[in-house]
Amino acid sequence: MTLRDLTLSASSAAGLALALGLTAPATTLAQGRDDGSTSLRLEVSAFRNAKGTLNCRLFTEASSFPDGEGARTLRAAIAGTQASCVFDDLPRGTYAVAVVHDENGNGRLDKNFLGLPTEGYGVSNNRTYAASSPKWDESRFVIAAREPVVLRVNLRY
Repeated sequence: MTLRDLTLSASSAAGLALALGLTAPATTLAQGRDDGSTSLRLEVSAFRNAKGTLNCRLFTEASSFPDGEGARTLRAAIAGTQASCVFDDLPRGTYAVAVVHDENGNGRLDKNFLGLPTEGYGVSNNRTYAASSPKWDESRFVIAAREPVVLRVNLRY
């Protein structure tokens, strides 16, 4: 038997260890599975009624915030005066969220003839204005760790 015959690749060694009832180090088995992603839970409160749904949009770019499509969109039922949305498998990065109390179920934030919202809305960091759109720089936040993140968003009507 030569030295070459005794050399095993990492995958062969792991397979042999499992076949023999031995355990491989956790780092070997978990390699490539721990991508650092986490979840983001939005807890939204101050609904004026339970009609319609809560629409939550997650943004990764300033250019589409807050009225664009966003990277992901979720809808949630309203229970009393609160509701929540959970975005799973988020990698580390910079994000912003915008939420809408879609009372009539048409999938968008309705506005009056002056362009002012007639349905409830909110953004991450709760910086909303009566006569102008929320700003990316005031609404953005960073997900840097693998621990789940919880943000509380207050609706403005």
